[in-house]
Amino acid sequence: MDGVSLAREYYRSIDDDDYDALAEVLSGDFRHCRPDRTVEGRDSFVRFMRSGRPERETTHVIDSVYTDGMERVAVEGELLYPDGETWFRFLDVFEIEGNEVERVRTYSAVDSE
Repeated sequence: MDGVSLAREYYRSIDDDDYDALAEVLSGDFRHCRPDRTVEGRDSFVRFMRSGRPERETTHVIDSVYTDGMERVAVEGELLYPDGETWFRFLDVFEIEGNEVERVRTYSAVDSE
């Protein structure tokens, strides 16, 4: 999978609670840095997505995808509550190593529009 496909599969697997597929796209040394915490390690991240995140019934809507064509992908979008209301907007920057996601850094803001 290329970086864009890995990023799309990352969101799909989280939204569909497909944690085996999520684990397959992440490196063993995966690291997720977000405004409220950093999660280190693939197993820790999958466990967090399965049972530790504040809201599990969400959907990622991707607005734009940017890539340098090699090792970085940036995804701009919004995270929706189950009722379709926007929880927050995000920009995720993916670092790709080989065919795996090595790191994701999340930048987020509450949408005031």
